[in-house]
Amino acid sequence: MKSLISTYPLLYIFILLLMFSTSSCEDVVDVNLEQGEPRLVVDAEILWFSGTTGENQTIYLSRLTDYYNTEVTRVSGATVTIKNENNKIFYFTETETPGSYTCTNFDPEIGGNYTLNVIVDGEVYTATESLIASPEVTRIEQYEDGGFLGEDKEVRFYYNDPEEETNFYLADFQSDVLNFPEYDLSSDDFFNGNEMYQNFSHEDLEPGSEIDITFRAISEQFHDYMELILESAVANPFGTPPANIRGNLVNETNPENFAFGYFRLSQGIRFRYTIQ
Repeated sequence: MKSLISTYPLLYIFILLLMFSTSSCEDVVDVNLEQGEPRLVVDAEILWFSGTTGENQTIYLSRLTDYYNTEVTRVSGATVTIKNENNKIFYFTETETPGSYTCTNFDPEIGGNYTLNVIVDGEVYTATESLIASPEVTRIEQYEDGGFLGEDKEVRFYYNDPEEETNFYLADFQSDVLNFPEYDLSSDDFFNGNEMYQNFSHEDLEPGSEIDITFRAISEQFHDYMELILESAVANPFGTPPANIRGNLVNETNPENFAFGYFRLSQGIRFRYTIQ
């Protein structure tokens, strides 16, 4: 199954969701919108999957242009590095795919602090985050009473939340029954130290349907950022447009020319479930 997450940065998935939410309108109205300066989009998620060394990581760079342009503009020729707290630098080299930068010797460490450095057109963008540990998935169960009406197949995966600390989680679900990945945010506000689960259901799931699931613990700041992204994606398209949702990237050279995206690092768990 082709991964939409590896094909489009989160912000482009968000824009495409908004476009689909308005596609049912019959009348086409062209509005002259002033085209702003193209914004850099940095899709930098470092995921250390269980059972791997975490050495292979990829960062994607693109540009957000005008409202009506649905093409992703890839950014080539950038310098991309990540530095750990011991000042070891990991270099990301552009691949044959424009805008895709990979590292083959990344050294992930739970709790370690990392600083991303991106140089594009002479401007320096930075962000700092720590790598967060994720709890193990303890079991996966299927139910037949999911969905709003209790008539859909539902999959739940369970994990034990660590005690005496505040934790935030993000799961994404990909399946042939979905046009785009579905994201599920959660926190342990009312479940600290207890067993928790995250779930996915859909009316088109049937025996043999496959669901690709990626689960990770995330920082509170990234949780709040994703919450704004997801709320905007389902907002009333005719209501007041949301403010620009900015992540943790800082333009050290020209602060006014900020970038979109969020640098985050997690210990990730990925698995596939087949509906019974």
